[in-house]
Amino acid sequence: MSVLSPEHSLAPAAPPPTLRLLPVPVSEPPFDDELPPRSAISRAPLGPLRALPPLRLVPAPAPDEEEDEQIRYRTALGDLPPSRPVARALVQGLLEVLAGVRPLAQLRRRTSPELYATLELAVAERRPSTGLRPTSDAVRSLHIQERPEGVAEVCATVRRGSRAAAVALRMEGGDDQWCCTDVAGL
Repeated sequence: MSVLSPEHSLAPAAPPPTLRLLPVPVSEPPFDDELPPRSAISRAPLGPLRALPPLRLVPAPAPDEEEDEQIRYRTALGDLPPSRPVARALVQGLLEVLAGVRPLAQLRRRTSPELYATLELAVAERRPSTGLRPTSDAVRSLHIQERPEGVAEVCATVRRGSRAAAVALRMEGGDDQWCCTDVAGL
């Protein structure tokens, strides 16, 4: 025998809510024979995008006093990572920037501020290219002369389209990593 409180009377319970079945939405793309005819597809011109003004490069903000106090320490050659993979990646990146398929900002870490500013001007003055990505074998040969004080001078033969060209780099070791400080031949 159980004792019921006054709020638990023996009144009939409310009927359960009615359930209804809904169709499952289609989540797969249509098959080729289910596509609308090509004439029905809207091909609106990209008018608003063409009306935008051309992009311009904005100078970097003035460095803070704290950044001025940071001094780059020259790192000895023995404490730096191998220079060959860094140089190959840097030359490949420079070729892709000049081809217009890589943003220059991706090279900021590996270049000195002065060289980066020079590259910004060179990219801004260069006419737009075809956008063909240089292949992974665009760097044909790479010769590196390393000095014990943490300097590497790099000479590379690269393929730019159907022609061969020479590129020279100077990389300096600072803060335990390589930094490109000068480029010639681009």
